[in-house]
Amino acid sequence: MTFLASIHNEVKLLPVSLRAGLLVLSGVFLLGLSDNLVLIINEQSGIWQFHAIRSLITAIIIISFAKIVGHDLRPKKPLFVMVRSLFLSGAMICYFGGLSFLSVAEAGAGLFSSPIFVLIFSVFIFRLKIGIFRVLAVAIGSVGVYILLQPDFSQFRILQIIPLFSGMFYAMASLSTHHFCRDESPLGLTLGYLSAVGVIGMIFATFLWLFPVVGLNLSDIPYFIIGWQPVSLAFLGWITIQSILTVVALAFLTMAYQQVDASFLAIYEYGFLIFAAFWGWVLWSTVLSLTKIVGIILIMIAGIIIIIRSSRTIS
Repeated sequence: MTFLASIHNEVKLLPVSLRAGLLVLSGVFLLGLSDNLVLIINEQSGIWQFHAIRSLITAIIIISFAKIVGHDLRPKKPLFVMVRSLFLSGAMICYFGGLSFLSVAEAGAGLFSSPIFVLIFSVFIFRLKIGIFRVLAVAIGSVGVYILLQPDFSQFRILQIIPLFSGMFYAMASLSTHHFCRDESPLGLTLGYLSAVGVIGMIFATFLWLFPVVGLNLSDIPYFIIGWQPVSLAFLGWITIQSILTVVALAFLTMAYQQVDASFLAIYEYGFLIFAAFWGWVLWSTVLSLTKIVGIILIMIAGIIIIIRSSRTIS
């Protein structure tokens, strides 16, 4: 305990920006681990059942914590929170769906293409004026996405663009948060997302359980067409561990964003791709090819350029 207390005191002496950066890195380190644990339970459950059960467990943890500390989770603008929650639900469904055929680092790279979509949507919807650097960043990121996903246009399959959908929906959620949900509680927003994706998972899992998909050649997407399935105690144990790690990681990220401007910390979030690849190697002996590493690096470079240039424009 004395050792932990001494570490805590040393950390408090660090500059606020560095402290916040370490919190973000700690958060994405845990997310890299928790998302790799999803691969343990993929074989026992479809994506809809996974989100329904995971959201229930995580929501119970958040509500219990909020009750203990007296935190108000009620939204100030319920409609905007609901819209943001639906966008984020779409992003996470596509992201976790991608884990059924991609490594966490690859699926994460699709999710982290969101700054490119944020920029594109900001130009066409909010009439944002951009310079040559951000145009170049979009080009670099697009090349990175192409290299990473390597789509076969001669035999197009929906699986090829699911990671891009995760980035697109995440961008919509980010814009909704920035423009309409600034005054909302971070925990309240998290609970709103969990409620939305949990209800969506419950509806689809029930529908597919009552009306199973048969007679169609959908072998490419079995993870998306499975309803309720019997699960083991091990499944519930792993999904509980995964939920706890996710809540702790989100707590670290929330504390960091409460201390320092988001545009500064967003760059640290790209550490997730490195940690996801690390945990994939440790847990599953997954080694990314040089081509995929290049694609991920290009997406990271594009996102960092966009974040830096956007923060300077705001300043």
